[in-house]
Amino acid sequence: MDVSKYFSSIKELKFLAKKEVGQNFLIAPDIAEKIVSLLELNESDNVLEIGCGAGSLSYFLSFGPAKATLIDIDESLLCKLQTDFKENDYLNVQYGNAMKFDYSPYNKIVGNLPYYITSSIIEKTLIGAKNASKMVFMIQKEAADRIMAPTNTKDYSPLNVYLSLATKSKRVFNVSRHCFVPEPHVDSSVILIEFNKKHDENSFKAFKLSQSLFLKRRKTIYNNLKNLLHDELKAKEILERASIDLNKRPEEITPEQYLILTKLIKC
Repeated sequence: MDVSKYFSSIKELKFLAKKEVGQNFLIAPDIAEKIVSLLELNESDNVLEIGCGAGSLSYFLSFGPAKATLIDIDESLLCKLQTDFKENDYLNVQYGNAMKFDYSPYNKIVGNLPYYITSSIIEKTLIGAKNASKMVFMIQKEAADRIMAPTNTKDYSPLNVYLSLATKSKRVFNVSRHCFVPEPHVDSSVILIEFNKKHDENSFKAFKLSQSLFLKRRKTIYNNLKNLLHDELKAKEILERASIDLNKRPEEITPEQYLILTKLIKC
């Protein structure tokens, strides 16, 4: 099926989209092709598409050169894609829950992520995709704003800490809400996440530490750290060695400082 016919067929699925799982189907083939091209695929890649839906990205993955596994929880759409690509040698369509899936076999991951679990899926992939070099996700623009938030802002979070330490991440381009059916209320953004060559265990530990210290983000870093360590003197000593003001709050601590704290606590 040529591209215009395929994407016309996706438009016809407008009334089958399930609002409760955040389904909005991309109907702009140029955008879908651009997203897949960001993966820079070669024959040796093992690709995963999260939330394949009606097949907008899958269509361009179907041309290879890499093998790709497509997962979704919507069985009716999975049946559609199994029919669409039944004679395709590159694609494997299967049921898969993104929150429970094993990401370790895949080195490149792509997806149009459901808005209501965007951060959770990105966190799962960051932790679970031990062999990944690159991920490309389309997410709501507001979610991209949060994920890319700098230190000392209300949206800064442990996920920002992990992304900063373990990857090079950026927003590549925005996508108008008019490129989807049914049309969502907000625009989307495409983000590119490229892992550092080595998945450093210390980055993960800094992420876990920041999670603990962000539980009470309005308290000072000193109060949170002393409660975590159950030791006032040790908390003060560690913060002083890290050159961190005891009165700062968790959102004022940079990713690099969380990494330093992790190493000092380990000592």
